[in-house]
Amino acid sequence: MPITTILAEMLKSGKVTVSTNNTKALKIEAFDKKIDIEALNKEIIKDTLVVAQGTEKNKGLTGVFGQLGSARSNIGLLKEVAEDLAKSGITVTLTYKDSVVVTLGSDASPKLSSIITGTKAIEINSPRKLVELGL
Repeated sequence: MPITTILAEMLKSGKVTVSTNNTKALKIEAFDKKIDIEALNKEIIKDTLVVAQGTEKNKGLTGVFGQLGSARSNIGLLKEVAEDLAKSGITVTLTYKDSVVVTLGSDASPKLSSIITGTKAIEINSPRKLVELGL
């Protein structure tokens, strides 16, 4: 069983808020094989992704191409995690400003996004919010 599935199985129910420098960044709620991650501060999310990817924040055209390259290299890992979640009957949603941005796992029902991601386990619910978050 993959580590992502093990971790998701451990989260039976509960709520937690993640903060950094006294600023709320994420609110995570788990219940009945569903995990909702609410992004509360997009700047902290963007900074965290920059650190996780090991890249610097770039502005302009070179920054855009760098982000596209990072997105392509990370999609394989995201696809694998989403498919593992789907096999285990677990759903993870990312919300921002009361809108579901992305659904991963068993409840994902992509339309066009499966062409981009190469899997039916990732649904892009709000492309606009996805871009706004810098994902």
